[in-house]
Parts: sequence; C-alpha cells; structure tokens
Amino acid sequence: MTKRTSNYTRYNFILCRTQLSISGLWPFQSKIRRYATYFALILLLASGFFVQLMGVIEVRYDSVEVIDSLPMLNMAVVMLFKVIYAMYTLSQIKLLLIKMQEYCLSPKSDEEHQIHNSYTQFGQKIGYLYTYIILGHSVAYNLAPLLTKLMHKPLEENVTSSNKMIEAQVGVPYRVNYMVDLDTYYVPIFIHMVTYNVYNVFIVVTFDVFYISLVEHCRGVFAAFRYRLENACLIENDSNASTKTSTKDKSYVNVAYSIRRHAETIQFVGIMNSVYSPPLFIHVGITILTISAIGYQVMTNTQNINRTLKNLSYMNAILMNVFFENWQGQKIIDSSEKIFESAYNVEWYNLPIAARKLLVLVMRRSMQPLVLTAGKFMVLSYITFNAVIRTSSSYFMLLRSVS
Repeated sequence: MTKRTSNYTRYNFILCRTQLSISGLWPFQSKIRRYATYFALILLLASGFFVQLMGVIEVRYDSVEVIDSLPMLNMAVVMLFKVIYAMYTLSQIKLLLIKMQEYCLSPKSDEEHQIHNSYTQFGQKIGYLYTYIILGHSVAYNLAPLLTKLMHKPLEENVTSSNKMIEAQVGVPYRVNYMVDLDTYYVPIFIHMVTYNVYNVFIVVTFDVFYISLVEHCRGVFAAFRYRLENACLIENDSNASTKTSTKDKSYVNVAYSIRRHAETIQFVGIMNSVYSPPLFIHVGITILTISAIGYQVMTNTQNINRTLKNLSYMNAILMNVFFENWQGQKIIDSSEKIFESAYNVEWYNLPIAARKLLVLVMRRSMQPLVLTAGKFMVLSYITFNAVIRTSSSYFMLLRSVS
C-alpha cells in the first residue's frame, strides 16, 4: 500500500476506496490492474446488454413485453455510459481525491478537525447503510425468478405462441435471448445474469458512495471554515501563533483563511459537476421512463405475486436512488447558504477595515448558493425529485390510457 492510499484509509475513505478499486476507478492503482479490471468490466456489461437487446428485439411486436423489458435495458444503458464516462474523467476523479487528502492533512485547529471528521464519519455510515439496502434489493430482485422457476409447473395443453414465449422466460429476472435453449443451459445463464445484475447495481452503489463522500467532505469544509469565520477574533491562527500577534491581525488572517477555503470548495464543487453532471442527466432522464414502465408492470401483473414483488423491489430501489442523489444536491445548497448567515454573525465591529472588506466579499458570493446539476439543466434538490416523480406519474397515466 502506498503512502497516499494509507492516508485515505486513515481518513474514513475505506469503503469508497474499496468500491472504486473493485470497479477499476481507483486512480492510484497500477495500470495493469486497472486495465484488467476494465476488460472484465466491459466484457460483462457488453455481454449482458447484448442478450437484453436481443430479448427486446425478439418481442418487438408485442408492446406489453417491450414495456416489460425496458426497465433493465434502461439501467444497462445508464451503467455503460457511467462506466465509460468515469474512465474518461479518471484524471478529475484523481484530482478530487488529492484535494480531499490535502485538506485532511492541512493544519487546522482541533475544533475544525473534529467538525470535518464528524461529517466524513457520517458519510461513511450512510455509505455502508446505502450499500446494504441497495444490494439487498438486488438480491431480492434476482432470487424471486429462481423461486418462480422452482415452483413453476409446465403448461401441457392449449399452449399458444404467446404462452410459449412467456414459458421460455420463466426463471430469469427479465427477458433475454442467449440464442440457446434456456432450460438446457439454465444454470450458466442464470449465473451470468445474476453476476451481471449485481455488478450493475454495485456500480450504482460505487458512484453514489463516492458521491456522498465528496458531498460530506464539502459540508465538513463548509462547517469548519464557518466556525473559523464566526470566531475570527478568538481563534489563534496556526501560522501566526506568536503571542505578539494582535487581535486585529488574527481576525484578518482568519477571514482571509475562510475566503481561501470558500474559493477552494467552489472549485471542488465545480470539478464534482464535471464528473457527475453528464451521467446524472442521462440517469435522471432514463429513470423517468423506467419508473413509468415499472408502474405499468405492477398495475398489469397484480395477479402474479412473484412478478409484482420483483417489480416493487426494483421500483423501491430506483426511488431511493433518485431521492438519494437529489438529497445530496440539496445538502450542498443548504450548506453553502449558511455561509452568509455565519458571515452576518461575525463581530464585524471588532474587525479591522481590511477584514471587513474581505467579509463583504464572502457575503456577496455566498448569496448565490453552490449547486450540483444534472447536465447543467436540472439543479439536484428536493424540487427536482418532486418533478421527476410528477413527470413519471404523467407518463405512467399515458401508458395506462393507451393500453
């Protein structure tokens, strides 16, 4: 283990580092290992997407079956785009990790260190919880078809061509076409599908856990320099710890330090947007179609309890995923808006003229909150989550009306 990776392990990034390494997106691992992971990853995702696409082509004349196949096909498109884009922006991911490390190792007061550390620990706990919940939904989604296969009784008479098509897909999570007999090669096909599905979900979890690590780091930096700003006249600056340093000098240095931290965080959020904005735009757009399709599946398959439970499990996971991403965006907005309040609460009348001028700069900049966007069109927030649900409901009602 290198010195750099050991530092990350010390500062509450164990889960994030492990997931990025498994996905081949940890920028500090060797090129041979990364390229080997890329090859295995692309091979698995491409093969899974191909059999899905072939399955949709097979039922292209049956609108109900096509709608039934859309959710997993949509997720495959999102995952392929996310992985390819992450490979393309690996240098920016590396830059984000380096900036996080530099802040963790930079000199700070004990209070600032504790404040930032509390946020990173919270992000670690949320990351573990989110991983367990989403992967748990994935296991439930993949085990439901297996139970259906074990309890299924083959049709013996009055078998139509439509029934044959449905019968051939019993025991698999979604429609596929491996161009071989499913019953004969059921075990290897099921293993391939489960591996593909779980790895797809694992990539979602990896992106989101890294996402929350970045967001909680930003919130910790915001909270720490807000503390420094509010106590500008009281905190002894690390670089000027001499007893001869006057209160006015200390307050000026502390305000200047807060401005520098604010500027660094603005730059950090800008890099985050460049890494996450395009994938989130594709994700949010396709999620609207996916939620509509799954809602349609649930309403049209109420008599099939196994299929209904599987669809509800998938929908629940997607809703949690969309809410989670918008929740993190809302956190950035709320944290950046609090800077104005902290600057307003500073004892400005005890500050030197130069520090007061700097304080005005902080207040003016913090009046415009930082945001995370999806494709630079949608600001990730509770409002956007509400808009996604309303739009998905509209498309769902449209599907119901034309069916």
